[in-house]
Amino acid sequence: MTDQALSPHSRRTFFRGLGVAGAAAVTGAAVPTVFAPSASAAPVPGFNEKISRDEVIERAMFWVDDPRAYSMENFDIGPEEDQDILWRMDCSGFVSMALAARFDDNPTGLTTETLHPDGGYEISHAISKEDLLPGDFILQKNADSEGGVGHVVLFNGWVDGGYNVLEQSYGAGGTTSRTAAYPYDGLDNFHPFRYDLIVD
Repeated sequence: MTDQALSPHSRRTFFRGLGVAGAAAVTGAAVPTVFAPSASAAPVPGFNEKISRDEVIERAMFWVDDPRAYSMENFDIGPEEDQDILWRMDCSGFVSMALAARFDDNPTGLTTETLHPDGGYEISHAISKEDLLPGDFILQKNADSEGGVGHVVLFNGWVDGGYNVLEQSYGAGGTTSRTAAYPYDGLDNFHPFRYDLIVD
């Protein structure tokens, strides 16, 4: 059985039931590679503060378990379930929601440009493929895209055939959890980054 054979909800329940050793056996790894949240996503104490990898994945799963349609113009609630705290329903809004990163001038989430270390907010840094851990993100800047539109996804561990990606995808019609080939389905100019405030 692979992660692709499970729906997002059943996958989380499945890996949670297996525990660390079982999850490692299914993914074919010696150590656990995919985070499966142990509880429902809870609001974080604040934004732009230290956040654990488990919290990032739990927050992402709030939409993965209840998918939102992709939109650059529409917004929806996150784990806070507060109508005054809305997140943009595109790729970077999704990642911002998972990281709990929002600023007064970007209250519905950062963009692919501003999530990048050169984006002016100085909230992330480049890492290597070998350093990737659940809760890190893989990003292509607008300027590095043939069409001038960037994309960003959350990394959630190595699996057979690539890695488990959590994303808000235009092509897939919205929130999804699936296996992607590194760096991002064979496309160039996607690179791994780490949120500066994430803690292990």
